[in-house]
Amino acid sequence: MSGTAPTEARNGVPAPPDPGRHELISPVTGEVLRQVRLASHEEILAAARRLTAHPASASDEELFAFFRRLRDELKARRADLVGVTVAETGFILRDAEETVDAAIDFLGSFETFVEQQPRPELVFHHSYSSSTRRSMRLTSRPYRLVAALVPQNASLSLGITILASALYADSRVLLRPSLQTASTGALLAEAVASSGPPEGRLDIVNSLASTFLEAACASEHVEVVHYIGSNRHAASVLHQTFAAGKVCLLDGQGNGMLYVDETYPLETAVRLITDAATRFNGETCTSINGVLVEEGLFPRLRDALVHSFRSLALGDPFAEGTQIGPLFSERQAQSLLELASSDGARVISGGEVTGAYFRPAVIEGARPGHPMVREGLYGPALWIQPVRWSEIPRWLATNRFPLSDAVLSARPEAIREFARVSRAPRICVNADPSIESMFEPWGGYPPGSLNPVSPWVQKYRQSYQLDGQPDEIASAAATARVDP
Repeated sequence: MSGTAPTEARNGVPAPPDPGRHELISPVTGEVLRQVRLASHEEILAAARRLTAHPASASDEELFAFFRRLRDELKARRADLVGVTVAETGFILRDAEETVDAAIDFLGSFETFVEQQPRPELVFHHSYSSSTRRSMRLTSRPYRLVAALVPQNASLSLGITILASALYADSRVLLRPSLQTASTGALLAEAVASSGPPEGRLDIVNSLASTFLEAACASEHVEVVHYIGSNRHAASVLHQTFAAGKVCLLDGQGNGMLYVDETYPLETAVRLITDAATRFNGETCTSINGVLVEEGLFPRLRDALVHSFRSLALGDPFAEGTQIGPLFSERQAQSLLELASSDGARVISGGEVTGAYFRPAVIEGARPGHPMVREGLYGPALWIQPVRWSEIPRWLATNRFPLSDAVLSARPEAIREFARVSRAPRICVNADPSIESMFEPWGGYPPGSLNPVSPWVQKYRQSYQLDGQPDEIASAAATARVDP
């Protein structure tokens, strides 16, 4: 995964692009950060074969020791990881540091985390009215090989989470980082290699997403494809993996909505909403995209949010005082502005575009059928709408991608009812939804039914039942690790 210098021009004429390489261009400087060699279909198939040629035999103690060594290697590369995260994504320095430090902490605390998880033994009797002793025991076994694709907005944290969780589940991992974060991927690959990983358990490859997916579907060794990325491609990924007979785990972009009423302190609400809409430049699956406001509170909250958004410092993400950096591309910034001002919606503050920079925007006038209400915004922008309590279910029901909603209220009955009518798998109560934990259960992407909210380790093990006499099925289950 090593990078090379850009191809030199000859006689003043730029060399044609190499189809076997990818140029990683920084949204911060517009310059080429790295050229990445792309693995071919055949090379990805060969990597899958190599992984399954070795038994998955590492003990828990060996895995935990590897995770600690990997933590130390990431610590040694912390400054480099923070720097390339900013350069690759445009995230501000604080957010990049948070990402890297969270990955380091996750590896250091992973042993404690899994050991504190409950290990329930689910046993069901064939009959509850007769004397038969025959029982059914729910247990699990590891998937042989997981092929995972991770997105540019969380390549390091998701890559680390998948590696640690799948290895602990006794699976093998073939990881494809986003090409936009290839420098981070290279540093991760170097750290893994320097940490003495268990033989034949993991590999990291750079390739086009389409090439990786085609190879994963063609490989007889891959059992699970875990796609984390854009909603635009989720349906085709599901179709392709289904046709290939693979288990498909889908995680796409979220469209977060928040309800706030007059019982919640205004100043605290403004600070929380501003942070939740703009953290990581508003480019996470838990960012708040829309705010439903109790009618009596709306004028004051709208004016306060406009003031708050206007005060945000937009600029160089490496500078200490910057609060918003550039988006991933100029096209993304322009598309965000077009969406924010379409179909009768009005940008009442911000929205100016300069290259990949987008000034944080507050939007009014969106209706329930508007595309940004149904599918979300990807960037530092927010629509706001006054509502009566009876109207909330209609607004929430229009959301195609409800992953993380939030409610700000001092009324227990309002919190209970909001949690009941929301379809989001994660509800934040009087808390910023954009602040996530690498230890939290994950999943619930609405269009994908095979990935419910669950611990990460559990995703990479196949549940099955043992049916027979209690002592015999208990003996069989003892050979497989129970899902933590």
